[in-house]
Amino acid sequence: MNIRWGGSVWELMVVKHPVGTALSNSASGGLSTLLRDGAENLVGHADLLKGWRAVAGLVAVSAVVASGLTVATMKAAPHLKTKFRPAAQDMAEEGVEAISDTPVEVPEAHKGPRLHTV
Repeated sequence: MNIRWGGSVWELMVVKHPVGTALSNSASGGLSTLLRDGAENLVGHADLLKGWRAVAGLVAVSAVVASGLTVATMKAAPHLKTKFRPAAQDMAEEGVEAISDTPVEVPEAHKGPRLHTV
């Protein structure tokens, strides 16, 4: 997959290199395929792999994982719903009791005559 932009060709690539090595900085400000170790010694070259295969693989794995999580959630939802329902009902009933036990005081401003529509 090549992208042409501003007189340059951009290509999506996946870089493969051994653990403990890093890509070198190039003079243009990007990265070079030259590999260096922690002491900045040149130790070899990185392998460049086509990026579209890696992206296609990630998309396929993501789709499988997402569908598996969806199925697992759909199967677990009824069990979780019944497990947590009594606790939620108890909390709701306690809230209603607390509200009904508290007296309501009407402010002085609201005790006088009220306006009615004619």
